[in-house]
Amino acid sequence: MKETSSKIFWQTTLALTFLADLGILLWSIARWNEIGVILYRSVWGLVFLMYLAVLAGCAWIFFHVAQITNSRFVSKIEKITSSLGNLRHLGWILFAAIVVLIPYLKFTFRVGEVVKKSTQDPVLTMILFYWAVWWLILLAAAALKVALKSTWQTGFITALLVLGLAYELFIRAQAVSSYPLSMGWSEASRYYYASLYFANSIYGESFPLSTLHPSRYFLQSLAFLVPGGLEWHRLWQLLLWVTLTGASAWVLAARTIKPAITPNLSPDERVPLSHPPSGDGLGVRVLFAAWLFLFFLRIGVYYHLQIMLIAPLLFVSPKHPWRSLAAIMFASAWAGVSRVNWFPVPAMIAIAIYLLETPFARKAKDEREKIFRLSPFVNYLAQPFTWSIAGLLSALAAQAVYIPLSGNAGNEKAFTSSFTSDLLWDRLWPNDSYPLGVLPAVLIVAGPLLAVLLLAARRNDKRLHPLRWAGLWLMLALLFGGSLIVSVKIGGGGDLHNMDAFAALLSVVAAYFIGDKAAGESAGERWQAPAWPLLATGALIPLAFLLPILKPFPHYNQKANQQAEKQLVELVNAAAKNGPVLFINERELVTFGKVQAALVPEYEAVTLMEMAMSGNQAYLERFYTDLRAQRFAAIVAGKQNLGMKDEGAFAEENNIWNTRVSPYILCYYQPATLVEAGLSKLEFFVPRATPENCP
Repeated sequence: MKETSSKIFWQTTLALTFLADLGILLWSIARWNEIGVILYRSVWGLVFLMYLAVLAGCAWIFFHVAQITNSRFVSKIEKITSSLGNLRHLGWILFAAIVVLIPYLKFTFRVGEVVKKSTQDPVLTMILFYWAVWWLILLAAAALKVALKSTWQTGFITALLVLGLAYELFIRAQAVSSYPLSMGWSEASRYYYASLYFANSIYGESFPLSTLHPSRYFLQSLAFLVPGGLEWHRLWQLLLWVTLTGASAWVLAARTIKPAITPNLSPDERVPLSHPPSGDGLGVRVLFAAWLFLFFLRIGVYYHLQIMLIAPLLFVSPKHPWRSLAAIMFASAWAGVSRVNWFPVPAMIAIAIYLLETPFARKAKDEREKIFRLSPFVNYLAQPFTWSIAGLLSALAAQAVYIPLSGNAGNEKAFTSSFTSDLLWDRLWPNDSYPLGVLPAVLIVAGPLLAVLLLAARRNDKRLHPLRWAGLWLMLALLFGGSLIVSVKIGGGGDLHNMDAFAALLSVVAAYFIGDKAAGESAGERWQAPAWPLLATGALIPLAFLLPILKPFPHYNQKANQQAEKQLVELVNAAAKNGPVLFINERELVTFGKVQAALVPEYEAVTLMEMAMSGNQAYLERFYTDLRAQRFAAIVAGKQNLGMKDEGAFAEENNIWNTRVSPYILCYYQPATLVEAGLSKLEFFVPRATPENCP
């Protein structure tokens, strides 16, 4: 039994190694041809032979293992690893060394970078790095098999997930920096919008709250309950990402994963993927939660959406309709003060739980006599219909209440800006803003869950009533299409975060089949566990997306940055004596009391850009009027220009800004000082004596 399980593991591993080596070989050949390498005259010829040897070896061993059940290869590997059972501590040490070694190699050899005064080719260096990483992953799996005294499957999955978790947290931890200005175009703006919830205590008067992502800024605002500067707020945002994403991943895994999962083998061949400390599959639940955590973060499911996932998973149950309704209304109200495209998400998640846990025939039989002998379809759909109406009304009511309470009465158009923004359909495909393209990338990242669902539908289509299948597929299709549309809205399409609603629902639906929790129409029906090749591929995907963006902690010239901040503060303080100073960028300097200037709440970069992209003419006209009247004694903004782009990352956004914003700033204000810090190029604008080059 154990050898059969190892056989499947090695067949899959050899196949993946063959494909990885083949991809590396083809990539190398393309690069060799591009730079004119003559293999028989170069050391790369030996590398070429090495790649071929690996391909031949993998092919030979694969077919040898496939043809002979008790192959010598499998037996020897098992014998070697079994003899190392007393070296568990060595296994842990080796695994920890590999976790550190992978980024060390990348950082030391500056993989993917063009290094001055170096003869190494950056592309070939990157190819060799990824080839070496694959072998290090296999070594890490072996180390964990020894350390955990587990199966090969557990060692492999655990190694991939721990590596993924380590690098995900490492990458995100880099945002917790003492850098005094914004670390990106809008990074520090988020802390300003969060501060508006405590405006009276921070600024001495109240101001309108944000029209964009109010629930996100509410969560971020809680950091203001504890004294601290920019670095503390960056840490708090990291904690929000980690804790809320981790909570939703754990709640979903705990709700769906009960028995230990096994590879897709016949009953007499199945062995657990782990040896959980308790009989309810705790070990598998932890592994699945870890994968979900990585999946959510790689998609970019924001922490304020996680609230809408956690509440239904904790409290929705077909057996408790009133508790379920309350949870849906709460989560939907939260959606109502979050994003328009999230309004239906809580109800959809609740309905998916209902469809997955409630057999059609059983529900119809139980309720038919109670509801005036209505159609079984009406009986079955009564609860989901009620939930959907209650959820939508709760979201709309919450938004309607928030608008006047937030101080934005009369500015309702700002809440529906996404409906009037341009759609850039080319961003579905590989483009300058996102080399993978939204559609290919989401199909890759969500591919394992989609495969689980498609296989469940193909193999077990009759175990769920067609009405249940139709409901699940319809909701997934609606959120998939809607998320794609939101992704191509101008200002988006640079990553996958606008596919978040679809990813949240897909994770719930697929988890029920992975954990054998989807209730069939007949008692005792079970769902086939995912095949090992699918599990292995699914565990690899997050790490494959993390390795290219793995970078060392940034090192800033602290003295130069402090001098730049000091220079900007002195300029603002001097100008503030003559009138209000508008911070289009770097408004956190006002929030954290770095400057002696009153807050001007209008025209912050994030909102100004959104209004420009959506063509909110009333908002823009107020902006132009204030510029024309030279209302501000000075303006702090990023370096402005009038250049238009035909191509390049976010060219359309650049053109919108340089059409609807920059010309008006430069018409009535002139750049007086350029302030340069490590990541920032800011201009300090003062009023022009005479307007120039006005639109």
